[in-house]
Amino acid sequence: MILPPRTPTALTALGAAPFVIGAVGAYTDTVLTLFPYSSVETVIHYGIIILSFMTGILWGFASRAEDGKSSYAYITSVLPALYVFFFVVGTDADKLEALMFGFFFLLAIDLSFQKAKLAPPWWMTLRIPVTLVVLAALILTRISI
Repeated sequence: MILPPRTPTALTALGAAPFVIGAVGAYTDTVLTLFPYSSVETVIHYGIIILSFMTGILWGFASRAEDGKSSYAYITSVLPALYVFFFVVGTDADKLEALMFGFFFLLAIDLSFQKAKLAPPWWMTLRIPVTLVVLAALILTRISI
């Protein structure tokens, strides 16, 4: 197992915090953020932002692909953002369930990029734990509504 550098690890942990704070707030029916919307909305909005943001990360990895893999990598890299646009819709419960699937799907894309040697060797060491935290937060939020 190759450990990720400290900076990506710290930023990933900080990036997971809004999911955890929102989920705890949703579960306890408390608003724990300064934002003008509920904890459930916090988790949904942040999930949409992060799933879309990960498209940019994957696009960066795709730019390293050799000609034979570049089309696959670029097309695959934009799937999370397209998924958000087309499928994270409906009720809050629908959106949370769609985000759960989206983050699981993202992990599969991460794994494919890792196997293609487009992502750094430590990528999955970082992505698996944070995905588990995000999925737990989404599940806790879904249970709360």
